[in-house]
Amino acid sequence: MFLRNKRQQQGNREQQARGKQVHQHQEVRLLRQQSNGSIPEHDVQRPRSLRLRLMLWYGTLLIVALACFAALILVLTTDAIGQSVDSAVRAEARIAMLDLQPALSPTSPYWPAQLSLNVVDTYRDPGVAVEILDAQGHTRYHSASGTATDIPVSTETMQDVLAGQMIWYDTTVGSEHVRVEALPVRVPVANEGAGVADVGNSAASSDELPTSGQIIGVLLVAKSLEDADATLLLLRTLLLLAGIVTLGGTLIGSWAIATRVLRPLTGIVTTAQAIALSTARGTRLGNLSQRVPRSQGHDEMAQVVDAFNEMLTALESATRTQRRFVADASHELRAPLTTIQGNLAFLQRHMDELPPQERRTMLADAHEETLRLAKLVEELLLLARADANVDTLPKTEAQEITEAGSTQGTQLVELDHTVLQLIRQLRRRLSLEGSPLKLEIGRIVPVRVRGDEEMLRRVALILLDNAIKYTPASSEEERGRVIVSLEREENHAVLRVRDTGIGIDPAELPHLFERFYRTDRARSRQGTGLGLSIAQTLVEQMGGQITAESTPGKGSTFSVLLPLTALE
Repeated sequence: MFLRNKRQQQGNREQQARGKQVHQHQEVRLLRQQSNGSIPEHDVQRPRSLRLRLMLWYGTLLIVALACFAALILVLTTDAIGQSVDSAVRAEARIAMLDLQPALSPTSPYWPAQLSLNVVDTYRDPGVAVEILDAQGHTRYHSASGTATDIPVSTETMQDVLAGQMIWYDTTVGSEHVRVEALPVRVPVANEGAGVADVGNSAASSDELPTSGQIIGVLLVAKSLEDADATLLLLRTLLLLAGIVTLGGTLIGSWAIATRVLRPLTGIVTTAQAIALSTARGTRLGNLSQRVPRSQGHDEMAQVVDAFNEMLTALESATRTQRRFVADASHELRAPLTTIQGNLAFLQRHMDELPPQERRTMLADAHEETLRLAKLVEELLLLARADANVDTLPKTEAQEITEAGSTQGTQLVELDHTVLQLIRQLRRRLSLEGSPLKLEIGRIVPVRVRGDEEMLRRVALILLDNAIKYTPASSEEERGRVIVSLEREENHAVLRVRDTGIGIDPAELPHLFERFYRTDRARSRQGTGLGLSIAQTLVEQMGGQITAESTPGKGSTFSVLLPLTALE
């Protein structure tokens, strides 16, 4: 029964593993299909083309602009043509009225038996028709040069004109569109209408019509609008064709411009998709060494490409650091675990064969490695917590820490008291160990900073432990000394720890605060390589800065800058 249950559990685990593997393969295939554009439309929503939208926006704006321009041109042209037609009709009406007045009788009956207008008939215009009606609506005259069809006039218009008004209206004569002016014909009054001998000059020099006398008829002057309508139709056609050609050319040009301008975005998308495809939704990051080609110029798109490449560079550096950190942490954790495992296994197999002294030695070694392992795990947890606090700290709050030195959740710490207390403890430890190393106090001024006292104490302890560890004890005057000072510089408190130890090579200074990094001179000494990384993380979390200066063979100086409180 036990074996059968065990086989069943093993089979379930294998089935779950196969299902998980199939699910991962499906995710990878889906991501590849998405990058190749082969996913069906109902599975993945296709992205909208920004180039197409830009082209449509440009086209819409251009259509609106062309429509406004065409409407303005049409309005101005129509108004100009209309005024020209009205002027021609008005001039013809004045000539016809001046030519009519001498033919009328001042007494009844007013109309001659056969009415003729010599000037109108002589200077006839093929596009103008003149018609005269009496008060009863009978046709008294029709220009021979005009159309044989009577000019349409409504009863209402006749009544208005007989009442003394001048009426303008458009109508159709046959199939021809015409513009008509209707004027009242009055009984001639003495001295009115004189000077008909030079009627052309009279029409040109006088714009006045008879305004007194009885109204006995209606003068109708019609001018064909065929030429005007043809001109407007041609203008509309030309504007439409010009608009279509302009719109087409602009759309093609805008597509080309948008393609050129947005080409860096295509490079960004291609690079990002390549990285995402190589990652395949796993925990391993893809090839972050790829970069987007930068176009010439310094416009906004070039800045976007530069920012994206800088982000990839930062991610690549962070990934390399993380991978090295994982490898170093694994190595540091494996060493004590291997020692503990080996000693315990050996004791388990040869417990009865080993002498008591050797058993105690092996247990002591295992215990020492356990303490080392516990210390390493504690430091890793401290780094993890510090990183989490820095990552979740709002930007405005971090700026307040840096600039004003105040934030919630912290307290005022008298840093000089903390440093002096730590120095006394370390002096006592050195005295008990019998070390001739001198731990000296330089210039200490009273300063208060806002932060966590335990964090500040840990930072100072890390710097002092490093100085003591890498400063050989000697009786020489310039060696075997560690000097601690605390001063004010502008708005910062500066804690300096200077030693006369082995120093650090200049090539190793940039990597000094990297995690698990240990210089060649320090590898022979016990340590994890996390101390300075922890100190830097804690100092930055409090809005400060830590720096290092060193001369090989002469010693090193570590400086911690912390913002002073507003009360200082």
